[in-house]
Amino acid sequence: MSARVVSVSALLSRLKNLIAQNVILDGIFIEGEISNLTKHRSGHYYFSIKDARSEMSCVMFASYVSRLRFDVQEGMKVLVSASVNIYEQRGSLQLYVRSMRPAGIGELYLEFEQRRKLLEEQGYFDDSRKKAQPAWIGNIGIITAREGAALQDVLITLQQRWPMMKVTLYPSLVQGQNAPASLIRALKQADAKGHDALLLVRGGGSFEDLFCFNDVGLVKTIASLKTFIVAGIGHEVDTTLAELAADVRVATPTYAAQHVSRDQYEVRQRIAGMQALMTDTMQAMLRQDQRLLATYKNNPYLRDPLTWIIEKQLRLDQLDAQMQHAMARTMNEAKTREQALKNELYSHSPAHTLEKHRLALHGMQERLRQSVRVYTDSKKEQLRRQAALLNACSPLQILSRGYAIVLHDDHIVSSVEMAEVDEKVTIRMQDGLLQATITQKEKSNG
Repeated sequence: MSARVVSVSALLSRLKNLIAQNVILDGIFIEGEISNLTKHRSGHYYFSIKDARSEMSCVMFASYVSRLRFDVQEGMKVLVSASVNIYEQRGSLQLYVRSMRPAGIGELYLEFEQRRKLLEEQGYFDDSRKKAQPAWIGNIGIITAREGAALQDVLITLQQRWPMMKVTLYPSLVQGQNAPASLIRALKQADAKGHDALLLVRGGGSFEDLFCFNDVGLVKTIASLKTFIVAGIGHEVDTTLAELAADVRVATPTYAAQHVSRDQYEVRQRIAGMQALMTDTMQAMLRQDQRLLATYKNNPYLRDPLTWIIEKQLRLDQLDAQMQHAMARTMNEAKTREQALKNELYSHSPAHTLEKHRLALHGMQERLRQSVRVYTDSKKEQLRRQAALLNACSPLQILSRGYAIVLHDDHIVSSVEMAEVDEKVTIRMQDGLLQATITQKEKSNG
């Protein structure tokens, strides 16, 4: 019997069909830890899921990734719902993941993510609504458990850095289902006391222990506070919604105390430096004043005041003589100017002006009479010439030479075409009118 030969691809295709038909994982969640996570730019997730003994390759397509309600991270323990199949190009068994949720604290984590997303959309974590830190903090309120390690960490840090800080404790529950209401009550009480800053602190714990700091009402209360607030809850890796809503978030309660306090040793060094600077400044001012005093001592006027007074008197006499000379010169110039003004004033006096204008008017009258005579004679001659010309062109003058004017209906007849036979016409002569009837028309060829 001859052996049957098949290709690798044919074998894998056969196995793929067998697995798809016989391996049903509906209603089953596979638990494991995520490793080798790759979030492809296409939106697909490629990763492996493993436990202590085995590991299996997985792919979650973008359409299913978009339905996730949490951020998938390397090393996260999860529950996945998937189908199993063979990736033919590599011949590897692969899970096609349809849904995923965190294992263990999965429900709490999902609740955390839902609250975080909702509060973030509502703007409770925006930097724009957070208050600026006061320039001076000397009075703080602490909201935490009375017996907790967080309180001791804060007090020890403040004692070391700034022991003169005024501290008021507002004890509160920091764990359990009653903790949110207790924290809200303590925060409101502290906010009404006029502190420079508030510290909301708690030591480390599990995710479940710190979950009270994810309460929505607590977040909204923190956002409504008038007082600047610093939150230091858990360890550096822990993050709660209350911290995100606070004006400043720090890693631990110790860091919260450091954030609102000054380092007394640093302040002392600054004061010492300022004292040294002040001493140097005062010494420099003293040296400057000493140099100025020496200048005053060496001033000749201060050494011999009488001599200085005599010199000033001599100078004053000199200035007085110069002033007298200037006044005399000014008076002479004023007198000269006065006489000139008198002369000018006389030249503009009414009597002088009238006489000058009378003479001018007489001359103008004489010139006007001469001009009128010349103009009249000229116009008379012009009129005589125009009258002679007009008379020469007058129709009456033409009629006196034997010519006549023929009229028909008060219109001059200048052509034989303008009159008809048997029509009556008027003939104007030099000395009168003739009435005539046309008996014949004859038009000349000329």
